[in-house]
Amino acid sequence: MFFSSRIHLKPLAQLCHRLAMATNAGLEDRRIWRDEAERGSSAQRRAAAVIRDELAQGNGLSDALPATGKFFPPLFRNLIEVGEKTGQLGHTYQQLTKHYEKTLSARRAFFGRLAWPAMQLGLALFVIGLLIWIMGILPVNNSSAGPQVDMLGFGWIGTSGLIKYLNLLVFIAIVGLLCFEALRRGVGWTRRLQRVALKIPIIGGALKTLAIARLTWALQLVLDSSMDLRRALPLALDSTGNDYFARHGPTVARRIEQGQDIHTALQATGTLPTDLLDHIAVGEQSGRLVETMEQQSTEYQERAGLAIAILAQFAGYAVWLLVAMFIITMIFRLFSFYTDQLNSLM
Repeated sequence: MFFSSRIHLKPLAQLCHRLAMATNAGLEDRRIWRDEAERGSSAQRRAAAVIRDELAQGNGLSDALPATGKFFPPLFRNLIEVGEKTGQLGHTYQQLTKHYEKTLSARRAFFGRLAWPAMQLGLALFVIGLLIWIMGILPVNNSSAGPQVDMLGFGWIGTSGLIKYLNLLVFIAIVGLLCFEALRRGVGWTRRLQRVALKIPIIGGALKTLAIARLTWALQLVLDSSMDLRRALPLALDSTGNDYFARHGPTVARRIEQGQDIHTALQATGTLPTDLLDHIAVGEQSGRLVETMEQQSTEYQERAGLAIAILAQFAGYAVWLLVAMFIITMIFRLFSFYTDQLNSLM
């Protein structure tokens, strides 16, 4: 469901780090998750308590995770299952920690670049709200009985106008948060939006680079395990977080089942760049596909840094454009008010 609890990226990275340390120290899963049931947010404690209870009943960790619903992402659940079956659970936790920390670092870099434009937007919104409130205490012709000054022409004046203005900002913020959550969860209508965004010049290329960076890292993780390729490749495509890649998962799995190699199955999707496919083919033929994907992951992580800079720059321009529109609108409103006052005096 849309409003069901899901773990966020930062606590997930912290959880994987703690799990890796505890598992490599030789602690039992039941004790580890008993301790986790007392950490984190209420939703995280509830999910850990469910796993703790399942383990107490004698079930395995891979059987306990589905009982938490969709609280944990698919990549986490699937790799934990493989790590438990192969006896490499500690190593799996370490790999997941690196993966989520890299993703978190990229997200911080993006929002860090937006900090200054966002501050400018916030300042502009604050000035507008302050002006609305001040207009309520400014009488015309210094007469308290006169009509109130409406410099902006919106009809929002004084405290009541400020309340309406704040309600509008709160409504826009709620809509924005809902859209962001819908994108994070991959709600149906956002999938088409993702595919459309990839067609935008420059921005689309940056988004595709970020998705491929996540794909190469996920491929390194799943190929370094004993997971069935029919599950591993769709899972890696799904880890991109973009429907442009994820929707080809069933087709790739079907081609693998028909006996095609990884390179051919991925090439048939028409979504991956030629140089990456060539490296996959060479790695597969030489039997060093995991090492090849590790090298490609490092290379695409560097490209992802440039892609984040491009996206942040465009987002910054969008925010500055919004601020400029606010300022220009206010100038025209104030100029119109000024000319109306002159005409009335003449």
